[in-house]
Amino acid sequence: MLFVVASCGSSPSDVVAIEVDNSISVETTADSSTTMPVDSTIAITTTQVVVTSIPSTPAPVTSAPVSPTAPPTTPAPTTPAPITQPPTTQPQATQPPAPSDPVGLRIEPEFVGGYDRDLFADWYDADRNGCNTRKEVLIAESLDPVQIGARCAITGGRWFSIYDNVETTDSSSFDIDHMVPLSEAWDSGAWNWNADQRKHFANDLDQPFFLIAVTASSNRSKSDRDPAEWMPPNSGYHCEYVRIWIEIKRAWDLSVDQAEHDYLAQKLASC
Repeated sequence: MLFVVASCGSSPSDVVAIEVDNSISVETTADSSTTMPVDSTIAITTTQVVVTSIPSTPAPVTSAPVSPTAPPTTPAPTTPAPITQPPTTQPQATQPPAPSDPVGLRIEPEFVGGYDRDLFADWYDADRNGCNTRKEVLIAESLDPVQIGARCAITGGRWFSIYDNVETTDSSSFDIDHMVPLSEAWDSGAWNWNADQRKHFANDLDQPFFLIAVTASSNRSKSDRDPAEWMPPNSGYHCEYVRIWIEIKRAWDLSVDQAEHDYLAQKLASC
């Protein structure tokens, strides 16, 4: 038989284990005044005492090391990510010119809407010499020397309209034509220009024949049409007309639509 006795106090507890058998009598004294009888049939043959001291300070608890490189755990968002829809307005398709393309201009659909003549400046005196753009063209293209009076009044000139083979000495019967009409320029890229760019284009004197003196009737017959829609009545001028048209569009980085491109290429091949 094994008895375990533990005592408690201010000092560490002692645990006593006693193993006995029934061969001898055992008396256990609880205190100095009390004796507890034990059956005389119990005999002690072997006594084994084990004393275990329990420390008052508990052993420290060692936590498992945490890896410093372990990434923090982020809970999955409860709100699903928004779905991005494709834009409703698609950009205009642009076809760059092929290396062998004789026209050499971007091919893209014409811009539709928004044109207003007032968006392009009227004739003005760029060099402040007293003569506006119209007068500058008449002076430069006159077949005879002209006399310039007060406020750039022009006398004594003679002009020839290459569109329709008409000659005149009356400059008031001639218009100054934008070889590439302002409306056509707008549809081909000028819609994206600022006011200064449009003003310069409308008064471009940098190259000859970008602006040209022609009969008012031929200019108004042409209106704002491109070469696929209108060509000068003078067929002998067609090749030059097409070349100047392309030169202007290249200089101003303007595009051509497909029908315009195909006509220009066809005309160039026959020139």
